[in-house]
Amino acid sequence: MIELAGIYTIRDTKQPFYWDVVFRWEDEFARMLNIPLIHVGKEYDNIYKPSLTRKILNRANFYQLSDRYFFAPDRYYLAFHIGPPGVYSFHSRKNVIPIIIDFWKSENLKRFESIFSLNKIVFITSREVYNYLLDKKLDINLDHLALSLPDGAAVDVSNQKRIFDLIQLGRQNQQLTSYTKRFLNEFPETNYIYAEKIDGRMKMFSTRDGALGEFTTHDAFLNLLKQTKISLVSAPGLDDDAQRTGGFSPVTPRFLESAACGCYLVGVYPDNDDFRYFGINEVCANVTDYNSFKTIVLQYLQNQKTPDYSSFLQRHLSSKRATELKEKLLQHHA
Repeated sequence: MIELAGIYTIRDTKQPFYWDVVFRWEDEFARMLNIPLIHVGKEYDNIYKPSLTRKILNRANFYQLSDRYFFAPDRYYLAFHIGPPGVYSFHSRKNVIPIIIDFWKSENLKRFESIFSLNKIVFITSREVYNYLLDKKLDINLDHLALSLPDGAAVDVSNQKRIFDLIQLGRQNQQLTSYTKRFLNEFPETNYIYAEKIDGRMKMFSTRDGALGEFTTHDAFLNLLKQTKISLVSAPGLDDDAQRTGGFSPVTPRFLESAACGCYLVGVYPDNDDFRYFGINEVCANVTDYNSFKTIVLQYLQNQKTPDYSSFLQRHLSSKRATELKEKLLQHHA
């Protein structure tokens, strides 16, 4: 069995706000697995600032070769990766159990295989990507571990006052945005929340209340969701975004967060391995034309009751994923 000694975290140095949810996953995993967080922010930030000597040694794969023959770890560290790393480092070496979040088809598979061929297990959060990589028959021991909802986010919001009607945070899907604009023209009294980047800073606005201010933390965005009736959500890899992802369309945390905040969900997403795995169709209406969008939005706006997604959310809590991880480590190395 693999003995985990801790979880590498980079929270001790300044990171973009989208790392906030990763840090919450780390907290839940550390709690459930009873292991410490190991702060490695400074070392992580220096990975992509190598000295000339290190650049040369990286090109020669010196560190992988050295680890292959002279490094026999007896303890291992969990490490979340927003995307596959570009170079071999302490954060991806032989004694690390990596969890890869974003992975697009443009990824260099040869480099990916080179970096992770020594690892005991490499977890992929996207079911679609996991199946794709299995078909490529890489020399990597792959497994699937889906994204999750931090347990602390699964709170009772049944009595939460809903001030706003519609909100679309983050990714803007062309199809969904066109439906929304048409709906707002037809129903101008709708209180719609949207974001605008002004002087490099993200600010939120309401079509009824005007400027809402600057939102720079994950909690601030979640509080907005809790005050809104309907969350408009979409998968990456659709429309023009297909070029960026190569067509991969994973479930994003926004689907889980919107459900946890008690929003009705209206979205645009594919029927693929990821969305079927999560059972997103249980909580989110998938609209394909304006009339269906209009009908479901009007229905939800008239409903005064907060939807109950508890059974769905319970299946996807971070504590459940931590238990899955523990079981998978036992299965791989019993």
